[in-house]
Parts: sequence; structure tokens; C-alpha cells
Amino acid sequence: MNGMNIELWNGQSAPRMGIGTWVMGGQQYWNGMSVGWDNVDDEQSLATLRTSFDLGVRIIDTAAQYGAGHSERIIGQAIKHSQIPREEFIVCTKAGFACDPDTGDVLGEVDSKEDITKNIDESLQRLGVEYLDLVKYHINWHPIDQSYEVFEAFEEARLAGKIKAFGWSTDDPERASVFADKYDGFVAVQHNLNLVTPANDILNLIEERKLYSFNRQPLAMGLLTGKYQGVDKAAEGDDIRSAGAEWMRYFNKGGTPNADFLQKIETARGILTGDGRSLAQGSLGYCLAKSPRTIPIPGCRTAKQARDNFAVIEKGPLTQNAVSELENLFA
Repeated sequence: MNGMNIELWNGQSAPRMGIGTWVMGGQQYWNGMSVGWDNVDDEQSLATLRTSFDLGVRIIDTAAQYGAGHSERIIGQAIKHSQIPREEFIVCTKAGFACDPDTGDVLGEVDSKEDITKNIDESLQRLGVEYLDLVKYHINWHPIDQSYEVFEAFEEARLAGKIKAFGWSTDDPERASVFADKYDGFVAVQHNLNLVTPANDILNLIEERKLYSFNRQPLAMGLLTGKYQGVDKAAEGDDIRSAGAEWMRYFNKGGTPNADFLQKIETARGILTGDGRSLAQGSLGYCLAKSPRTIPIPGCRTAKQARDNFAVIEKGPLTQNAVSELENLFA
């Protein structure tokens, strides 16, 4: 499998790819802005998960916030009805948001021990599992001095057997290092990594501390799949890509793609697809080549997308020469 298996914090070995499930949560709003995904079908989501499992995927990434827990419920169904033993799955979720139980919309961020413990307990219930393999704090840029109770709650949950390990979904090395140094149970950082975000600083920290790198947005929310061939093609539906979020780099408000990124991707197409890969497979191969500790977690809406993305398990990482060429193009 081209050296594609990775030994995890619990001693378990799994293919070095995970499935992201934000899209499976469906539509959701925060202060009137879309923070979810339109036109989501639960049966399609379940079929996508089954296909991913058939292709060898065992690492599943979700969050309590995705559809106010709807993504977790779908994953719970998929695991329950799978012929694969629960202990083969690496179930990863995130805590840190409060959601309205009636509308499903996001109410705000939380950082108290009580609220984080509640998030964990509710995730366990929705997923229908006795323990979570990994829980990450979901708030990327939360102040360090206001985050201590979060990680105290994680450590208490680990000691109680509710979770096996924890980490932070943050792009800031300093935030990750504070709690990686404080707790043995801190094993992972979830961060952006793709051709337009090489993430060298956070990867250096991960290598130094022997942490695990979970790569969000490895396909730049669809730009690196080749779906968007021109600046006039907009993302379909009322979802996060068209909402105009402050952090959104890949799409403009209204859902049209970033023209500069599109041009660079087209320039890089030959390198990404030169050995018979699809554009998505080449882009995921780039993430895999950045470090032996990276675990890309592309979001998949359909079984077709899953088949394309997870063919990279057989193809493996790009060469280091290809990585260098790509980073020169995107510099």
C-alpha cells in the first residue's frame, strides 16, 4: 500500500487517509450566515461512508457542531450497520460550540469545563460508541489563557475512559505547543494543508513533538478537484462557500472561485496528474508527501467523490521533487 499505513497514538495501524464529514451535517446558520452545506441527502451520505469503508478508510473526522450533531448521527448509523468491528475505526470529533437544539443553528463558542464535558457526552450518545478515539478543540484562534478548562475537561474525560486522546483544531503552533507540552494525552493538531497553504510552521511543530497532523481543506473546498474550470462557475446552493466568511480564501462572496488560485492550479495540473492521477489524487498526494505524520481528511459528499479521493491510498504520496516544483509554482 506504498507505505500508506500509519501507527496511531493507540498502537493501531490504519491507512493514512480519513474522511471529512462536515458536508454530511447539512445546512446550518450562525448569526444569519450559512456555516453548513446545502442539498445534503442522508442516504447519499451513508452510501458515501460505506464506499469509503470498502476502500479501506478507517479514520472518520466529524464535529459536534456539524449540523448540531447530525453528521455524528449519520456516522453512528454507518458504523452500526457496517460489518467492520468498532475497534477498527478511529472516530474523531470536535467540541467547542453550542447549538440550538430546535433549529440546529450555532449559538456561539464554549470553553468551560462543564460545556466541553457536555459536548463529549452528547457526541458519545449521537455516535453510539462507548469511547471516542480523538477529540479536538474546534475553536481555531481561541485565546490560550481562556482554553485551560477545555483541556482539563479533555484530560478528565481521557482518564475516565470516555476518550482515548485529544488535540486542537488550530493553525497556530504556539497554541498547539502549550497543551502538547502539558498533557501526554495531547496527540494531534488539525490544520489547513493544501497547495495554497503549505503549513510549514505547524508541520515543523508536529514533527518535533511527534504529533499527528490532520489536514483540513486538503482539496481547498473543491477547487483542487478540477470541478471549477472558470471564474464564472459558482458553488451551487446556499452554503459556506458562498457566504463570504472572513476566513474563506478559496471562494468569493457569492461562490465564485478565487481567480488567482484557479490560474495557479491550472499551471500545476501537469505535475499533479503526470503519473495518471486525477487532480484530487495529486493534491492529496501532495499533503501525504509533506510529512509521514500527515493524515488528509477530504470532505466527500458522494460515493463517486470517495472513490476518486481514496484511490490515493493505492497511489501514495507524490515525490519530493514534485512537491518542490509545486511549491515553487505556488510561492
